[in-house]
Amino acid sequence: MQNFFGSKQIGAGVAVAACLLAGASCSSSKSAKKDVKITTCKADPGGGKPTASGTIVNHSSKTSAYTVHVKFKDSSGNSVGDGVSVVASVDPNETAKWDTKSSLNSKGPVTCELDSVTRNVSV
Repeated sequence: MQNFFGSKQIGAGVAVAACLLAGASCSSSKSAKKDVKITTCKADPGGGKPTASGTIVNHSSKTSAYTVHVKFKDSSGNSVGDGVSVVASVDPNETAKWDTKSSLNSKGPVTCELDSVTRNVSV
């Protein structure tokens, strides 16, 4: 994964493990989902894996880690994969960027849907 504006992105498994080791709860929340926006959703012209990217604005009062889960769908609404992005540290009232790639190849146009967002206090 790429780093944007100094944000730290790590693998999803590492984030969950860190969360569990720290004793923090790892749950999705409606308020965390409101912090995340999808700004681009692109199909690969060659029929490869679609990509999505966006922003996170941390509206909580603590530096937080975010796990963003995106569902990719074809023009008929069928699933064409999932993508996950983890941003390890977003300070309160700050903005970070995220990006992800679908787990599957797809031909033709796609849409991207924010499936879930998990926000946890950074460790």
